[in-house]
Parts: sequence; structure tokens; C-alpha cells
Amino acid sequence: METARIIEVFPSIQGEGIYVGRPHLFVRFWNCNMACHYCDTDYRGPYQEYRSDQLLAEVRDSIQAKGPFHAVSLTGGEPLLWSKFLTGWLPRLKELGQKSYLETNGTLVSPLRELLPWIDIIAMDLKPPSATADREVWSEHDAFLRAAHDAGRKIFVKIVVTSKTEDEEVQQACRLVAAVDAQVPVVLQPVTPWGAVREPPSEQQLSRWFQWAAGALADVRILPQVHRLLGVR
Repeated sequence: METARIIEVFPSIQGEGIYVGRPHLFVRFWNCNMACHYCDTDYRGPYQEYRSDQLLAEVRDSIQAKGPFHAVSLTGGEPLLWSKFLTGWLPRLKELGQKSYLETNGTLVSPLRELLPWIDIIAMDLKPPSATADREVWSEHDAFLRAAHDAGRKIFVKIVVTSKTEDEEVQQACRLVAAVDAQVPVVLQPVTPWGAVREPPSEQQLSRWFQWAAGALADVRILPQVHRLLGVR
């Protein structure tokens, strides 16, 4: 693939997960293979078609002008939909001495395997069925997490939870992670009210879910979307 559709390239702080607060350069890719009820990104909005050299030049200029960055964050949408483009582009990013950080819905294991040699950090969303308008993807999540873990990549799992999240979904998510490696960090992220999803989970729900997760996993955290709280992208 010679080009990729990019919605925007911008510097900001990482607002989610275990690297929250770190300066990242975000490259937002167009399109997604899922449709989550709480999604706050117009992933099929206006885009620009980038050649590999064009995107590399913009990233290089941003690093020089606004860096240093902890990592270049590939986000979306779903960046793994553009794996053919990224197999050619990520090795060139490595030549800049820059870490790559993949934000993904954790369902596309074959594209992941193509890119694992050049990915440093993986932020994997785990999608309970109540969060999406799609089918269950537990088996895809299991294969994805195992592939990333077996490759020795730094990975953490993020579960966006709402008032409608079911107890069994959180339990099943924790069992899935623990079966791969109980040391993988897991973030329970209360949803930021957006669109049709207006109610985050209650304090009682979060407390209950945390106790279950902490009983099965070594590193569990409750973290909101910090960039939303700060009013930045």
C-alpha cells in the first residue's frame, strides 16, 4: 500500500492508560472495523492521503519543532487496517530513533503479526459486547493478546466501562488477561459521557470490578480520560 488516509497529525499528552501524561505525537488513521457506542472520534471524517515519505517528513518536522516525544502514537480509528502501509513506514520511523506506540481495538491479529518487529508499546482495548454494535470478539482478543505477549512487546489492556457494563463482562475480561499473563497491566477506564453514552459507572460498580480484577491480576488501575479532563486533544 503506497498511501494511507490520515485524519490528523498532532502533538499532545497521552490521555489514557499507563503512560498518561507523557508527551506523544499522534498520527490518527482513518476508518475502523468496529462501532463502539462510546466512540468520541470521527474516524470516517475528512482525511488527507499521505505517501510514506510525506508522513515521515511531517513526523520528523514535528519531532524537531515540538519534541522530544515519549513515542509516536498510532491511533484511529484502527491503525492496523493500514498494516500494508505501516510495514514500509515503521522501519523508517525507527531510523529516527523514535518509539512507536500502537493504540488498537485488539481484534486484527494477522496485521499485528506483520508489524510486531517495529512496535514498541501496545495499548490494547478489550471490548465487552455491551460496548459495541458488533459481535463478541473474545476469541480475537485472546489471540491478539497472546501474539503481542509472546513477541515480548510492552502491552497493557484498557477496558472502557459504562453504567451498562455487565459484571460478567468484566470478569470474563480479567480471566482472559490472567490466562495469558497476570502481570499484564489492566486499566478500567470510566467512559467520558459522549453521544448516546451519558452515564459512567457508579462508584459501587467500579469498586466491585476493581476488587474482582485485583483478585486475578497483579496491576489494575482505574484511570479516566485525562486529556478530556484537561480540555486538550
